Parts: sequence; structure tokens; C-alpha cells
Amino acid sequence: MSQLDSNAISQIQDMTVASLSLNAIEKSLCPAIVLPNDFKVSSLENLQEGRFRFRGEMKTTSISDFVKYSIKNAIEEGVSCFIDADEMSAETIFNLGTIGKAGHADNTAIVKLKQTAPFTALLKMDGVKYRQKQLAEWLEDWHDYLMAFDADGNVLDIKQAISAVRRITIESTRSAEHEDADFSAKRSVLENVEAKSKDIMPATFQFTCTPYDELKERSIKLRYSVLTGDDIPVLVLRIIQLEKLEEQIAQEFRDMLCNKFNESKIEIFIGKFSA
Repeated sequence: MSQLDSNAISQIQDMTVASLSLNAIEKSLCPAIVLPNDFKVSSLENLQEGRFRFRGEMKTTSISDFVKYSIKNAIEEGVSCFIDADEMSAETIFNLGTIGKAGHADNTAIVKLKQTAPFTALLKMDGVKYRQKQLAEWLEDWHDYLMAFDADGNVLDIKQAISAVRRITIESTRSAEHEDADFSAKRSVLENVEAKSKDIMPATFQFTCTPYDELKERSIKLRYSVLTGDDIPVLVLRIIQLEKLEEQIAQEFRDMLCNKFNESKIEIFIGKFSA
């Protein structure tokens, strides 16, 4: 019996791989060929008039367009929508399939909400330390969205409130007390620093805007603080209960999608999916 050399063994291995590849191609719905050099299977789909199946990814920032596209293309069994409220996004997978008949999960639609310009500006200034001129200019830029209130909750004219921000003065008073006794001595110093304005000082602001397109308008309370540690006042606006606001917005987005898909065949899930 003659021994096979390495060349013959390699050829036998190639013929075996080619045979297996041909069997796979015959059972495939997509037209393909086996390339002779490395027996790699190559699709011929691009040479046909159309694709052998629909697949793709639709992306949008519009809830309405996302819902419209999802319902229009939800024609197969097992279409699912996964809502990630923390990221203000959702994904519909049209060919996810079922446990018994899984799909490729490569035909999808994604919506990712975009913050409106006023809401973005509001989040950027939250908790930031400003000089008088900087904060006054920010208030002037967005005065159409703002209301101001004094310490008693009375509404202030927004122009007067901005003027009060521009005209802050720092007053400092210092008192010292000394006491001497035969066996002890005591000394105390009290310093009082106060920020004042010739106009009525605002205590809080209210910023009203739509955080994301197609969601409802919200009135957001802002706490106004003056830091008097230096000779020059430092001003801060802080959103009151920001975490609660974010939860409410996320809940609104989640409820809106659930309601819009309520009468469709699309199954709704809260979370993310990766295939």
C-alpha cells in the first residue's frame, strides 16, 4: 500500500470541505457559490434584481415616524419592541422570530429622542457657578421661558429679577467681644456677610419648556443661590428634584409608546436586546 504524500492529503481535505460547502449552498435560500481558492462561500445576492429577503436599520428622532414605520412593517410573527427609558430610546426588531423559529434579528427600527435646545441649555447650567454678568446674560437669553418668584412666592417681573441679579452688593459687618478675668480671658469675633440688591431679590425661578419633541411641556423649578465667600458674588441656579423630573419624563416616553402600539401586533418589552 503506497503512502499518501502531504499534497494528496491536502487535496482530499479540500474536496471534503468543498462537498460540505456545496451541500450548504443547495439548502440555502440565498444564491451563492464556492470560490475555488479557499472554498469560501460567496453570496450572489448583489447580482440579482432584488434581495432574497428584506433587512436593514431605520433610525429616527421622531416618535411618530418610528411608530408609523414599526406598525407598517410588523407583518411577521414575533415582532418585538424594546424600550430603554433611561436612554430615551426604543428598538423594534421585525425578524426576531420565536423560540421555535428564530429570525436573524437584522431588520430593525430605532428611535433615539433628542433634547430640545431650551432643555439642553437648562441642564448645562444646572449647579454651575456663575459670575453676575454670566448668569444675567443667560437669564436674558432664555427670558421667554422663565418666571421669577420672591421669597414669599410672589411673581416678579422677569426684567426686574434680571436687574436684581446684575445689581448685587456684598455687605460685611464684623463685631468683636473681649473679656478679661484674673485667671482667664475670652475673645469672640462675629462676622456677618449678606448679599443685597436695590431691586427685590428673586428666590426661585421657573423654566417652562418641552424637554423632548412630542412630549408634553413641563415647568421646572430652579433654586437661586448667592455664594458670598469672596468679595465678588458667585451665583448658582440648581434644578429642584432633577432625578424625579428625569423619572417622570422617562415614564411619559414609555407610556406613550405602549399606548401607540397597544392595538398592533408588536410585543412591548422594557429593556435592551442584543442578538
